[in-house]
Amino acid sequence: MNLYEGMFVMDNRQANRDWEGSLEKLKAMLTKHGAEVLRCEKWGERKLAYEMDGRRRGTYVLAYFNASGNAVSGIYRECELSELMLRALMLKIDKMPPEEKMRGPDEPAEAGASRDTAAEAREPRRQTDAPRDAAAPAAAEAAGADEMADKR
Repeated sequence: MNLYEGMFVMDNRQANRDWEGSLEKLKAMLTKHGAEVLRCEKWGERKLAYEMDGRRRGTYVLAYFNASGNAVSGIYRECELSELMLRALMLKIDKMPPEEKMRGPDEPAEAGASRDTAAEAREPRRQTDAPRDAAAPAAAEAAGADEMADKR
């Protein structure tokens, strides 16, 4: 058995109507193929980059589970046949990230990190080794030529 990370995109209409039932269907789909579900959490509803099965929005679910390679192909197949699932992506991973490292795409970063970036945003940018304008040397030469013409 290998450890897998799965990102599932569900039909948001069905997920919003019955979230608990939709989550149970996903867990049942995984366990039906012999997977042991370790963690399963909602990542929220998002607008899709492109239309999938006539849907413009989807509910994302992140799951960690132990399964065999054969089970994963069966899970993919069942996701393709399911009306609830729009897409699925499963990756074999070495270890599951700790809970405090996991955060959804909409959750803010740690408080210290956000303070640092806010301070950087307030700080004025310093110019260091700014490239010179290509027209500046030509303008200087032209000005020098005008001065020489005036002296004659």
